[in-house]
Amino acid sequence: MNPRRIPIEPQQDALSAMLSLVASVLIVFQFQFVAGQEREKVAVKASGTSTREPIPSEDAPKELQRLIKDGKVEVVYDSDPEFVRESRGWADFHVQIKSSFKYDLTKTRKNGRWTVTLDNITLKPTIELTHLIRLPSTFKSPDVWTSRTLRHEFDHVAVSLDPRAMLLLRHLLVHLPDIERTLEPKEMPTNDVLNRLVDEEVVKRRRAVVELMRQNNQQLDKIGAHGAELVPNRATFFSQLYTKENLAETKFPFIEQVLDLLETAEYQRAESPFLARDPADR
Repeated sequence: MNPRRIPIEPQQDALSAMLSLVASVLIVFQFQFVAGQEREKVAVKASGTSTREPIPSEDAPKELQRLIKDGKVEVVYDSDPEFVRESRGWADFHVQIKSSFKYDLTKTRKNGRWTVTLDNITLKPTIELTHLIRLPSTFKSPDVWTSRTLRHEFDHVAVSLDPRAMLLLRHLLVHLPDIERTLEPKEMPTNDVLNRLVDEEVVKRRRAVVELMRQNNQQLDKIGAHGAELVPNRATFFSQLYTKENLAETKFPFIEQVLDLLETAEYQRAESPFLARDPADR
């Protein structure tokens, strides 16, 4: 959609205009979680061929198939030498945001610099959450779906797949505040510049929610020793994630902006999809 433009008199010292703009963006965020560390790895051999071998999920227990379907989980063996040497499973989650937005723009120019205000921002996000679980190729076994290592990685999937995480992200994205910026001296208020201002606010909120998810994953590994020990009061642990107390403990920067969401019936009814039986319960 072309923006509605209002002509501006060139001889004005202070120029101002009001117009509505529509834009769309694609934001991709990838987060890899293992043992509390954020990593970026590409499982590709020097020849360019993938080191990953998909593990067919047909034999997975129903409780895991539910997580696989809801979390869009891909499970693979990985023969990357460095990964095999570490001899542990990895669970990664990926957040992709596609959005379109519109806003009203006020712009003024003084002393050679533009000041812009974007208000009445309406953003419509489409959020996709996917997962990748990797096991070292040396872990191959006909009993892989019942192994403690793999079931522990599905505990990590449950942490990120908790519906409250995406409710937080969506709420923050559809309630963006007005944006006011004074641009650099030679910077013009082009569509690219204005869209970048909105994108920056989206990225801040995305990072905040992902950091919350990361810290909750760290809590899981800390109290369960990376799946080696039982998680005490398992149901209580998963239920306390993403609560007001949890947001405060993790220093979630937008807690004031989501207080009304936390009180809604939808948020309070949301339940973690964690496995009832602890992976360490043999």
